[in-house]
Amino acid sequence: MKTSTAPPSDASEVAISSLLAKREVPDLEPAADYELIQLAPQEGVDVFLWRGHFPQPVTMSVRDDWDRVHFTCSLRGRSGFAIRGCGREIERVLEEGISCISYTRDCSSQSSYAGSVEYVTVSVRPDLLADWVPDLDLPLGRESDYAPCCDMQRCSPEMRATAHALSRALREMPTDRNPCKATPPLWLLGQALVLVGLSVQARREETPSQQIPICPASQKKLLRARDLLLTDLSKAPTIAELARETGLSVVRLKRGFRQLFDHSIYGLFQQERMHTARQRLSSGDTPVIVVAADLGYTNASHFTAAFNKQFGVNPSAFKRRR
Repeated sequence: MKTSTAPPSDASEVAISSLLAKREVPDLEPAADYELIQLAPQEGVDVFLWRGHFPQPVTMSVRDDWDRVHFTCSLRGRSGFAIRGCGREIERVLEEGISCISYTRDCSSQSSYAGSVEYVTVSVRPDLLADWVPDLDLPLGRESDYAPCCDMQRCSPEMRATAHALSRALREMPTDRNPCKATPPLWLLGQALVLVGLSVQARREETPSQQIPICPASQKKLLRARDLLLTDLSKAPTIAELARETGLSVVRLKRGFRQLFDHSIYGLFQQERMHTARQRLSSGDTPVIVVAADLGYTNASHFTAAFNKQFGVNPSAFKRRR
């Protein structure tokens, strides 16, 4: 456990690794009352409580040299922050009751605080998160398509309850002055995983109205990617090929497809594939096995399973009904 209460004398930009190693937070203001508590229930997983009271608005500058994905839940107060890196600048306001998933490796940020604030953050090493959530649409350290990201969602009641439980546990951790019984690390790890899971779920359930609109240039690239994807329904191009042809990163391509077309890339490909199969089976005498082969299936049973999954009927039965 690390608790920070005494500020250093230098208020310039501070690296996260240096901040954690020195067990201190930047010098925000002499009258400010704040603390940073850190606990690592497992290697690669850290839980933080950042809380304080700032009579006057203050700003702190931090450089993220710590390769982690951060899951933050705001329990009290309001803060604004700007992230700069990889040719991008992201500005957000973190209100009470809002959660944030961020990945800002090698970026600099400025955070502004006023009044009372309290945040709980679970920071996870990217390779661990990739094992836990293989289909999470984040760059996770890949050099080819890395871009800083900061996605915000409203905290569910379960998420807030979990964050409050973690905050309470961190505040009650034993110290030299208060050697009380420690919370079991396994419990802390479990609650941290719950917070991560709820954050991922909230992100996936985000409605289109809550998403940042797609700019016209990106929309044009996504439409081109869709056309390339559906050019040959017997063989889908790889996502990397689509990204290369359109100039979009893999992450932005995946996210853009879900936002613009309400489908994953291969989900849209498969839907068009099956609709084409149904059209051919309903409008001609082409045998099922030929339609399957024309659409890239070398195994007719795989085609039958895919058709049945899409329409709830086997292709042979569908053909007999027409």
